[in-house]
Amino acid sequence: MGLFRKKKHQAISLPVGVAPVPALVKFRGCTYRMPDHWVITKQLLDGKDYEPWVLDYFLQTLKPGMTVLDVGASWGAFALPAARKIGPAGRVIAIEMSPGNGRVILESAKTNAIDNIRLILVGVSDTLETAFLRRQTMHNNHQLEPAGQAAPDDLSDYDFAPVVPIDLLRGEFGKVDVMKIDIEGMEYRAFMGAKAFMAEQKPITFLEYSPRFQAETSRAEGSALLSFFLDMGYGVEILHRKKRRETVKGADAAEVIAKVDAAWTRHVEDDNGTHLDLCLKAKG
Repeated sequence: MGLFRKKKHQAISLPVGVAPVPALVKFRGCTYRMPDHWVITKQLLDGKDYEPWVLDYFLQTLKPGMTVLDVGASWGAFALPAARKIGPAGRVIAIEMSPGNGRVILESAKTNAIDNIRLILVGVSDTLETAFLRRQTMHNNHQLEPAGQAAPDDLSDYDFAPVVPIDLLRGEFGKVDVMKIDIEGMEYRAFMGAKAFMAEQKPITFLEYSPRFQAETSRAEGSALLSFFLDMGYGVEILHRKKRRETVKGADAAEVIAKVDAAWTRHVEDDNGTHLDLCLKAKG
């Protein structure tokens, strides 16, 4: 979701009387049924790739029969190719809070005769609640209102999204081998609601890391998110866009965090980027 992040209060709508039209988009060996007016649809139809520095490595990590948990599955960029890679003996559990995105995932899965994707239409956090999801029509990117924010005065532009801690869902998952999470700065709160799941499973985890997004949405320092993984014995790998992947080494957790934050700062300043993509693997 992070590639097409919008300002939290920007309302974007189709012109009056214009209905969404599905476009057939070829991507990573799959055919997607996507609204033709979405920004990402137009980019893919123009031949642009989508996060190849992450998606290539993610797919290389998968093996037949694995279970993949895709949190913030969006339009299924990871979920559908993963379902193909792990085969009929494997499972993809796609967690997505937007009904529009969920429809794209299910319709695209049907188009490709993929039947090993299970969609759970919820958001995730550290509390059980109802959240407010600003309705978007011109793009696939959605973001919950920041933590602790009161209900908007005018609810007409919002969908209501059930929000559930992953620990309350973990009994539905079985053994999870690989997890991908991209939820626009809610990652810290999501993992605070997934402590038991992560301690039990320790899946290989792909996530977007942005101290700025964490501060805006989770109301937490970026270092707190990294500390959560480091305290559980995870190692950190940075998936750079323009150079080889980097395993982050340090004498202690503070040094690792400082190196990751420095890489994020360079990416923001030099490439006008927003986040780093990380792969975290439990040591041993």
